[in-house]
Amino acid sequence: MKITFLGTGTSVGIPVIGCDCRVCQSQDPRNRRWRSSLYLEAGGTHILIDTSLDFREQALRFRVPRVDAVLITHSHADHIFGLDDIRRYNTIQGSIIPVYASPGTVADLKRIFSYINTNLPEPGVFRPRLEFKEETGVFTVGAITVEALPVVHGKTETYGYRLDWEGWSVGYVPDCKTMPEATLKRFEGVDVMILDGLRHRTHPTHITIEAALELLTRIGAKRSYLTHLCHDLDHEETQETLPPSTFVACDGLTLTVGQ
Repeated sequence: MKITFLGTGTSVGIPVIGCDCRVCQSQDPRNRRWRSSLYLEAGGTHILIDTSLDFREQALRFRVPRVDAVLITHSHADHIFGLDDIRRYNTIQGSIIPVYASPGTVADLKRIFSYINTNLPEPGVFRPRLEFKEETGVFTVGAITVEALPVVHGKTETYGYRLDWEGWSVGYVPDCKTMPEATLKRFEGVDVMILDGLRHRTHPTHITIEAALELLTRIGAKRSYLTHLCHDLDHEETQETLPPSTFVACDGLTLTVGQ
């Protein structure tokens, strides 16, 4: 199982427009963060989790070869506004691509992208050919078993995902304030856990670094990664404060699980 962090930043990205803070002005490439998104490959199946505002640049930079399915965590702009660029993969692959999300998120996607359908394109017209699928439990995407797990992220219906393949498991929750006990238990013992870690200061809809570390201790993954980071956090300085086996993710970071 191969995982690529396409983006690890919060909704405004880093550097932040008009900001002169030391992280936004940093020369460390790990402090340049596109909006959060993850790409996972296993058993010949290629899954994209969230289509961020930066998806086109992410796909070009990190050479995303194909997209067999898209999982959407929730309908905030930074997680869905790159969906239109999936149309290029319709052309490359010659197929309709499924998009999995909760019922509320699917309703938002259909409203925002009302022109998306599964019809054959008109000559010279390129629109995404996507099939929206409502899923809130366990389902399969090619070789991968996916479990959608609810988390609390303000008033927006939001899910994280557990992905399993041949006995190896990954958890991904880029946005949450709190995690229901039942959801936490489903993530316990995964090989890799990726969790929201916005900043040290409290935020109304995102978890702090300290609270994230408490959750990660309970989850007990072999390796844990913090994502969806804001410009309060310098990569190297934050990494120095983390316990063993917990890491700050960065754009382009690639992990191999199970090989």
